Order: sequence, then C-alpha cells, then structure tokens
Amino acid sequence: MDNHNKIKAIANNTNKSVNERVGEIVALHQSLEPYSEESFQTGVIAYESIREILLKDNYENCHMGDLLMCNALLAESYYRTQRSWLATPLAQESYDMMLGVDTDDEESLKTLTAVIDRLCDILKGSGHPRLKMKLYALQYGYEKKRSEPNEDALKDAAEQLVSLATLTACDTWYAPLKEEITALLGEENVREIEQNPYTGHLKKDPIEYSEEYEAVIDKVEKEVSDRMGNQAYAMGMCFEIWSIKQAILAEQYNIEWKTPSQMNPRVMFD
Repeated sequence: MDNHNKIKAIANNTNKSVNERVGEIVALHQSLEPYSEESFQTGVIAYESIREILLKDNYENCHMGDLLMCNALLAESYYRTQRSWLATPLAQESYDMMLGVDTDDEESLKTLTAVIDRLCDILKGSGHPRLKMKLYALQYGYEKKRSEPNEDALKDAAEQLVSLATLTACDTWYAPLKEEITALLGEENVREIEQNPYTGHLKKDPIEYSEEYEAVIDKVEKEVSDRMGNQAYAMGMCFEIWSIKQAILAEQYNIEWKTPSQMNPRVMFD
C-alpha cells in the first residue's frame, strides 16, 4: 500500500481517536527521508488529511493551535510541491483566525509566533506583501506579550514592517506601531530601511508590491503551472516560466512585469 492510501486508511479509521490518527499520520510522514520528493508529496496528503480530521471529526473541540500549525505545515507542503497559490488562502485563513486572539499564555504565544514565522517564510517572493505585513504586525504584538520577548524577533518583525510599508506605500499595519518601532530600532535605522527597503541581493520589479499584482498573482502562478504541464520545475526552466508569466500578466491583466533576469542583467540565472 502506498503512502497516499496508508494515510487515507488511517484518517478513515474512526475506531481510533483524533489524536491517535493524527499521531500515526505525522509519524508516517516523519519516517520518510527529509527534504525528499517523496516527503514533499506525502506531506500534502498528510496535512490535508489532518486538517480534514481536525475540522470534521473534532471541530467543536479542535485546539486552534493545532489547526494553525497544520495550516502552516500544509502551506509549506504546497510551496515545496510548487503550488504556492494554494498556500495563500491558508495564510489568509490563519491570519483571520489569529486576529481576535488575546492571550497571555506562554505556550499559545509561542505557537502563534512560530506559525507566523513559517507562513511569512513561505510568502517571501510570493507577491503578497500586504498579507505579510498583516502577519508581521500580529507577530510583533504576540512577541511583545511573551514573558521574555525575543528582542531579535521583535526587531525582525519591525524591520519587515518598515520595509514592506515603504515598498508598498501602504502603512495601514505599520502606522499604529510606527512610534514604538522607531523607539525600538532607532530613527537612524528606520531611515536607512526606508531609503533602501529591498531585502536580498536581487532587484525586483516594483509592480510586485502593487495591489493590482497582488490581486491576480495566484491565478497567474496556477496558469503558468498548467501551461507547463504541472511538471516539477527544474534547472534551466526559469526563463520559460518567466516568459509565460510575463505574457499572462500582460495579455490578461494589462500588467507590465519585468522578469528577474531583466531586473538583474548582470546576474547569471539557471
């Protein structure tokens, strides 16, 4: 029996408790070679099944932290199998779930900040800067409430908020925190980030930080994958992928997007 069918059999075994089924599925997934294609593909089935169990069989008593972490792990699995457009709704759902949470419980705060860390890491380069800003604003607030806040984590969230607010020209989530972020980072550091808000070594087309791009990018990424035959992306394919993406954005959405190679002509890509 392959892993897919093994997981489905475990999930459908209602003679076992929710915790037993979830534990067996997680154990099966963790038994695979880490970072292998088998592990990535099985992760999708594993965490889709766990999510279904939590929402269907244990909805009334589902611990929100379990569902949030499941969302983050499933989003990671989608990202690793090159289906980033499926990760975005999970990140948005998780944000909506966390938005009204007001807790001082240390374990809950630890889970919330960890979930946001994972989700924001997945969203890097995804074309969803506003969703990232919302999540970082929550993370900043949760980290502050911990009994011993991690100053590095606070500063990282603060720096991300300054950078993204500058790049998007949108301070909806940054403005309420601006005064204390300035006090935390220092006026000079804030000015430096505002003057050079880009992270990483590669330049990006500024259109990627616009609302119009953010509104359509998941549809575009899915169509690119469909046109590529849903094959796993490999070395040497980036130029074809970018060309298709550029054409879809221009023809269907009237968005003129410059590819990474166009933005970084002196960089060798493969």
